[in-house]
Amino acid sequence: MSRSRFYVLSIAVLLLTSISVGAAPETVCLRNAVWTVDIDPQSLAVETYPADSEISLPISWAQTGLGTITEFSQEDNTVSWRLPERFLTVRFELIDDTLSVEFIQDKRTNDALSVTWPVIEDFESLRGYILPFFEGSYVPKDDVMWRDFLCERGPINTTAGLSMPFWGLHLADRTLTYILTNPFNNQIHFNKTLAHGLGMQISHTFTPNWEQKRYAVRITLDAASPVAPAKRYRKWLKQNAEFVSFTEKIQKTPAAKKLLGAAHIYLWGGKLLSQYDVTDWKAFATGLSGDTEVAKQIWAQLNAEGRKAILEIVQVDYPSKYSLRVVSRAISEQLEKQDFYKPALWTEIPLTSETKALISRDVSTLLIPELYRRNCLLFYAAFSDTLRHPDEWGDGLSVKLLERFAENGLDRLWLGVDSWQDGFRHPKAVAKAKALGYLIGPYDSYHSIHHPNEKDTWETAQFDLTLYETGAIVNADGTKSKGFKKKGYHLSPLVAQPYVEKRVNGIVEQMSTDFNTWFIDCDAYGELYDDYSASHPATQLDDMNARLARIAWIRDTHNMVVGSEGGAAYSASVLHFAHGMTLPVIGWGDPDMKSKTSPYYVGGYWPPEGPAVHIKQVPLKPNYLYHYYDPRFRLPLYQIVFQDSVITTHHWGSGSLKFKNTIGTLALLELLYNVPPLYHLNMAEFSKHKAWIKQHYAFFSPLHKQIGGQAMTDFEWLSEDKLVQRTEFGNIVEVYANFGPDPFKYKGVIIPARSAVARWGDTGKVEVFSVE
Repeated sequence: MSRSRFYVLSIAVLLLTSISVGAAPETVCLRNAVWTVDIDPQSLAVETYPADSEISLPISWAQTGLGTITEFSQEDNTVSWRLPERFLTVRFELIDDTLSVEFIQDKRTNDALSVTWPVIEDFESLRGYILPFFEGSYVPKDDVMWRDFLCERGPINTTAGLSMPFWGLHLADRTLTYILTNPFNNQIHFNKTLAHGLGMQISHTFTPNWEQKRYAVRITLDAASPVAPAKRYRKWLKQNAEFVSFTEKIQKTPAAKKLLGAAHIYLWGGKLLSQYDVTDWKAFATGLSGDTEVAKQIWAQLNAEGRKAILEIVQVDYPSKYSLRVVSRAISEQLEKQDFYKPALWTEIPLTSETKALISRDVSTLLIPELYRRNCLLFYAAFSDTLRHPDEWGDGLSVKLLERFAENGLDRLWLGVDSWQDGFRHPKAVAKAKALGYLIGPYDSYHSIHHPNEKDTWETAQFDLTLYETGAIVNADGTKSKGFKKKGYHLSPLVAQPYVEKRVNGIVEQMSTDFNTWFIDCDAYGELYDDYSASHPATQLDDMNARLARIAWIRDTHNMVVGSEGGAAYSASVLHFAHGMTLPVIGWGDPDMKSKTSPYYVGGYWPPEGPAVHIKQVPLKPNYLYHYYDPRFRLPLYQIVFQDSVITTHHWGSGSLKFKNTIGTLALLELLYNVPPLYHLNMAEFSKHKAWIKQHYAFFSPLHKQIGGQAMTDFEWLSEDKLVQRTEFGNIVEVYANFGPDPFKYKGVIIPARSAVARWGDTGKVEVFSVE
C-alpha cells in the first residue's frame, strides 16, 4: 500500500469512528504512537506501519469465502463485526504496542466450525521463523530442508507440537510476535509458497463441548532479536500472574533446591540380584547345581536356559556376561515369590534374628519390600560364602554404584528408576541416595489403561476392570481413544485421581525410606483431549487442569520434587523439572531407527539390566542432526521464558550419550543453555563413561548451582555463520559457545574452537570447557 493511499484511508476511517453500527468500510485503520494497523474486514488481511517506518509489514494475508459482514462497529481503536454465515464475531483492538484479535463463535450454533487466522506468506523483509519446537528452532524462510521437513509433517497441534503458544517472524530490522491466548484446539499448517518460500497458517476449531468459544491472538512488534518472542511471552505470563519462579517453588518444596547443579541419571538393572553381587561365580554356580535341599528347590524352578547357563559357568573358566545375567535374572525372579520359603528346607542353615522375625510372620501380612527382604536374607544364608550381603545387591540402583558416584565428585544428582518396584527391592540404596543428598524416585504414568488380562501390558497401565470399562476418553464420534502404541485406551484424568492417590499412597506406605522425587509421564507433553464421554465429559482445558492437579497433589501431599515429560508451557507453574524439552523424542516411527540391519538402529528394550534403546551408542541420521542439533537452527526460547521456573533437560530417548555424532555439540548446548545432562547408567556404563561425565560435571554443576533457577536474560549470535553464540544470565555470568572449527575473539575473550566459555561479570573470571 502506498503511503499517500494510506493517509487518505486513515482520514476516511477516522470519520467513521462515530458510527456505532453500519456497513463495513473497505479498510479499517487503527493507529497510535507505536504503529498503524490497516484491516480489511472482508478478507481479514492485516498490515501495519511502524511509527518509525514508511514500509508496511504484513500481519496476515487475505482470505476468500468469509461471507457477508454485518453489525460493523468502531469506537476509538476497537473495531468489530459479525460474519453471520460463519457464526462468528470478529474483534480487533489496538492497545499500546499490542494488537489483540478475537474470534467468538455465536452461541446459537453448536457445530464444530473452524476459523483460519493468521495466514502468513513469504515477503521481502522476512528472514525466518522463530518457532518453539521443543526448546526452540530458527527456520530460515528459504531453507529447503526445513521447508520440506515442516510441510511434510502435516498439521501441528499447538499444545503438543509447540512447547509454548507463540511464534515469531524474524524480519530485516525487527521481530513480529504472535501469542495464542487460547492454546487449545489449534493447528499450524506449513506450506510452500509460489516463490519457493515458506508460509504458515493457523486454524482454530470451535468444538461443541466448550461453553465459551473464543479464539484470540496477540501481535506485537519488537526490535530484531531471535528471542524477542520468548521475552514477549514471558512478559505476558507475568502480566497475567501465570509465572511461578523456581525460588517460589523451593519455598514450597525445599528439596527442589537439590536440582540445582544436578545431572539427571536413569538407573538400570533394578532386579534383586545382579551379576556384581556374586563374589565367586564358579563356586556359586556349583552350589546352585549341587545336592542341598535349597539348591534342589531352586534348580527345580529354573527353566532350561537358566540351567544351561549355570552349567556353562561351572564348566568354563571365563563364562559369558550373557550367562551371568541369565542366572542373576532367574534367581531374582525366584526371590520375589511368596512361596520361596519352605520351612523344611532351611532347618540346617543358620539364620539371623531379622530373618527369623520375618519367617515367623504369615507371608500374607508381609509388605512387598518385607517379602523381598525375607527371601534375600534366606538365600544369602544358604550361599553366603559366594555372595555380597543383600544390603549391597543391585546394579544401577545399588549402594555400591551410588558410592562410586560420590567418590567421583558427583555431589548432586537426580536419579530415576524404571519402576517403584526397584525401590521395594533396594530400600538400602534409596536410603543411601538420600543420605548422599540425591533426589531419587520412580517413573509413573496415568496416560493409558489396559484390560487387567492384557498380556502385553505395563504396570502403570494396570488399574481395575471397572475403570477400564468406564474411564476411557471418548472421541467425538463415540469411539474410545486408543492408548499409547494403540493399546488399551487413553485414561480420563478426571476419573483417575482416586487411583493416583491409591497408587502413590500405597507405594509410599510400603517404603522404609520414602522417595523424594516423582516422575509422571505424558502429563506435561501437550497431548490434551476433548472427552465426549457422558459420565466424564471434558474440554482440553478440563483435561489439562486435572493433569496439573494430580501433579500438584503428589508434590504437596508427599513433599515430592515432581517432573514430567516435555514441560509444555501450561505445566510450568507446577513442575520442578521436565525431560524432553532440550531434546525431544527423535525419529519416532523411522524404519531406519527400528531396523536391526540399519546402522541407525537404536536398539530394543533388552536386556533389562541396560536396555539397548537407551544405552547402545549409535550415529544419528544426518537429517535429524540438521533439524535437532545444528546450532545454527537452535534457540533457547524455553530457557528465556522458564529458565528461572523449570529445570529442563533431554528426553530419555535422546540422552546426552546416545548418539555418537552429537555428544560434543550437545555438551556445548547444555552449557550454553545451562541445562543438565541426562545419562542412562548401570555399573558397566558408568565405568565406560566415567571420565567424560566427570569432566562435564566439573564445569556444569558449579555453574548451575549458581545460575540454575536464575533468569536467562539474553541470547545472541556472535558470528555471521551463527556458530558462535552467547547467553546472558543477568549480571552474573555470560556463557559463550563456539561450535565452529576456529577460535573466536569477543570482548577480549578467546573462545577456542568447539568450546564453551563462562565469564563472571563481577570478577571477570573465565572458565573453558572444550570437547575436542
